[in-house]
Amino acid sequence: MKKIILLLMAFGAVFSGCTNRSRDHEHEAHEHENHGHEAHALQDIIEISPERQDMLGIQTASVRCGDFQGVIHTSGQILSASGDEMTVVAPGDGIVLLADLAEGSPVGKGSRIATISSKALSTGDLLAKARITYEITKKEYERDLQLKDDNIVSESHLDKSRLDYEHAKAEYEALTAGGVSDAGISVSSPLQGFVKQLMVQSGDFVRTGTPIAAISRNRTVLLRADVPDKYYNRVPEISDAVFTVSYSDRSYRLKELGGKMVGYGRSSRQGSFIPVTFELDNASDLIPGSYAEIFLKTSDAIRGVHVPLSAVLEDQGVYYVFVKDPDDPDAFSRREVRLGLSDGIEVLVTAGLEEGEEIVVEGAVHVKLAGAVAVPAGHTHNH
Repeated sequence: MKKIILLLMAFGAVFSGCTNRSRDHEHEAHEHENHGHEAHALQDIIEISPERQDMLGIQTASVRCGDFQGVIHTSGQILSASGDEMTVVAPGDGIVLLADLAEGSPVGKGSRIATISSKALSTGDLLAKARITYEITKKEYERDLQLKDDNIVSESHLDKSRLDYEHAKAEYEALTAGGVSDAGISVSSPLQGFVKQLMVQSGDFVRTGTPIAAISRNRTVLLRADVPDKYYNRVPEISDAVFTVSYSDRSYRLKELGGKMVGYGRSSRQGSFIPVTFELDNASDLIPGSYAEIFLKTSDAIRGVHVPLSAVLEDQGVYYVFVKDPDDPDAFSRREVRLGLSDGIEVLVTAGLEEGEEIVVEGAVHVKLAGAVAVPAGHTHNH
């Protein structure tokens, strides 16, 4: 209880149940009511018909009061499990034709990933050239072996013939390691697992060594969170996490991905951080090596009003939501709020809202735009 009170004081919010609408706001509302100017009311109220709300995807929900878990806000990185992932590369130059696979498709060891053909290239068919060179050098080496027995060729000549043959053989076998078809060289999976990422498209020209696909042995990755050491005693209390990555608007929840903490300890890197590692299902759009913003949820809780982050807009440092008029389903008003902790999905509202009020939780930006259009150009309000 002492910890909760201290947290509340730190965010400047003392909740009485869940009624935390600020007195400043009530005072402002009282002053505006006393103005008696209908024009000012029109400027503050945004009218949107129910039909247009449906068309714009505007959704509302009642403000909830409840326990909001403590949060440690930090950063980290998505990592592959050790030895869990391999990259398949092109064995030669050519045009790639992918097998009937998609990201997430299961593959067996030796399964065909793609076929590479160089028949249409101006340089000629790479596989045919390699096969011809291999056959010629093989015959020459076998002939020189016989001639050496008759002392017709020197030892140095035989060594050169052998090296030429072994080089041609290695090159040909590398090209045909995955198999050969009429379409060209087959590229196969080195392990059983699933396709983590396809890095080329059918019809692309690739050179030797170009990455074609990433194959993962199983459907798990690691999430490492770098936690400041001042939170060391709270690490065992971590019960869940929400994280985002820079290349996606999606918020990932650890529990929804079957995640669990697998360990934590001290880090030798500069700065005092505790690396906390989680194992989770390998969602198809999680890229190992990418950095993440992480919200770690702990077992302690704060009771208060909390709303989805999608409900909150910001304008020059001022945060606000749109409140639906309980007597008019077409009417919305802008309400300034003060915010507290966020867990990456929801945020505490320390002042400005009361439990039971209905606010816009999806499509708030459309309400904002509708309000900007609704205010006549040059309209001002004089006190």
